[in-house]
Amino acid sequence: MKPIKKNKSQSVQVVDPMIDESADSSESLKSLLGKEETISNLSFDRSLEESIRVAYKTIKECVFNNLTLSDSQLKSTQFSDVIFRQCNLANVSFSGSSFYRVQFIDCKLMGSGFSETTLNHLFVSGCNAQYLNLAMSKMNQVQFSNCDLQFSSLNDCRLQNFALEHCTLVGADFSHTRLKGVDLRSSQISGLQLNLSDLQGAIVSSIQAMELLPLLGVIIEDLNDK
Repeated sequence: MKPIKKNKSQSVQVVDPMIDESADSSESLKSLLGKEETISNLSFDRSLEESIRVAYKTIKECVFNNLTLSDSQLKSTQFSDVIFRQCNLANVSFSGSSFYRVQFIDCKLMGSGFSETTLNHLFVSGCNAQYLNLAMSKMNQVQFSNCDLQFSSLNDCRLQNFALEHCTLVGADFSHTRLKGVDLRSSQISGLQLNLSDLQGAIVSSIQAMELLPLLGVIIEDLNDK
């Protein structure tokens, strides 16, 4: 199965998942995780999985289509060469996990927990990721495209080769996350939460610069406003 086509950012070159062929799974994800340490080369389609509680598992070369995870935690799990397509992963916790060559395409990630994760060659496109928690994560070669990241937490992150394209970042928290070299021009940044030092070296438009002036302590008030 070929991964989705994507636009390459000038600063980020995300490597696609390497999946030759995945067979349809005859068992549920919950059942497999309950007895196997590693799940590989499988496809899971149009399934509802509830109350999964696992840690320190490995999931590789798998495809998830229209999967819904409910009331679930997959903590400290290693994901490599995995595609999530049109999945509902809202409020699922992946904290402490690692993701390598992974794609999330048109998924629901509202309130999902990715705190303290390691993300390498991650591509996230068309996802509703409001209130997504990425706090204290390490990211390298990561691209978010056309995603709603309103009120998400990206504080205390370490970014290297990180791109945001046409994303909604209204109210997102980037406190203590250095944005040097990150291009914000195509994204909505109203109400962005960060420190002035975090913003140094970020690329913004002239209009966005006006929105960020309050961080300098500047009060914008025209004479005719009085």
